[in-house]
Amino acid sequence: MMSTDDQPSTVANPEETFNDLLTYAELLNTPRLARLYIYILQHGPVEIETIKTDLEMAHSTTYKYIGQLEEMGLLSRNDEVTPTTVTVVPIRLRLDTEHGDVLATPTLVDAVGRQFETDDIRVFVERQGVAKLAAALHYTLRVMNGELTQRTAATKLGVHPVEGMTVFTALQDVVEDAASYDPYLEHPE
Repeated sequence: MMSTDDQPSTVANPEETFNDLLTYAELLNTPRLARLYIYILQHGPVEIETIKTDLEMAHSTTYKYIGQLEEMGLLSRNDEVTPTTVTVVPIRLRLDTEHGDVLATPTLVDAVGRQFETDDIRVFVERQGVAKLAAALHYTLRVMNGELTQRTAATKLGVHPVEGMTVFTALQDVVEDAASYDPYLEHPE
């Protein structure tokens, strides 16, 4: 189930649970939305004009995605200050699967959004998909914790060693940045 700091993690409402799942899926399937979400998480509260300038987004695109994050229940506007500022809440999605528990946090959303600035991540996603990127992030954390070598992790991931090592290196930058804004990240030691 996905939860935020403002929501209890024991919600038993199936509709809310599936809405949370769809929200996370939308972030993972829309790299520009993911990028905006992470930017606001890192810099919030932040003015909308600053977002447009820093992310070089068109006015209409910025407001479209801000509205979308607001509809998802992730974004809050503070209209009491001029100009208006926005903030987002950190989210997480915990899935109990037949293969064990899986935890997705803002770090994965950041990795998806980084496709615009990191060619190694963009190419990996184009070739392997977002699900494989999520698995690569899992193995990156294990590499950073000293549990695996990059070569072993690439073998477990099922990709060519060079492709695996390349994406692990790019994802290490994401993890290092995420340490400052992702309260759910299992920090490498």
